[in-house]
Amino acid sequence: MPYYLLTVTASRRTNLGLQVQPTVRIRELASRVKDTDVPMPGERALLRRPDTGTWWIAPLASFGLEAWQKDGNFYTRSDPADPEFTLALGGKGDPEEVLPVGTEIWMADKTRTSAQRTEGWRRIIAGIASGDWYQAAPDSVDTTITDR
Repeated sequence: MPYYLLTVTASRRTNLGLQVQPTVRIRELASRVKDTDVPMPGERALLRRPDTGTWWIAPLASFGLEAWQKDGNFYTRSDPADPEFTLALGGKGDPEEVLPVGTEIWMADKTRTSAQRTEGWRRIIAGIASGDWYQAAPDSVDTTITDR
């Protein structure tokens, strides 16, 4: 059974694909999704367009923490105690046409590849919360997506 991930409020083209807003609070998602259902690059996202109500399929390009390393420390825009992941989808085209505001993004929960790679939500959350992570200023420019 697919599970709801987010409703698009904005999207933009990046070197990783179509980056989607809003971010996803990992603790909230983990509270309603099985521990083995961590979305991984290459899996398929289900998109429900608001204008037609039709479903589209898009490949997941990235789902991770916007983070970077500087001077031996790890920085993120989100709160390390309540991390938020950013989603990017593969595909071509204008972001507003491919992912109009109001598009619902759902993930299928049939694949078990994630548990082997990440060991689930609990490990992701614990790793970020217990590490040497610092919350960066909102206007910081160094950013990459780190899949965890």
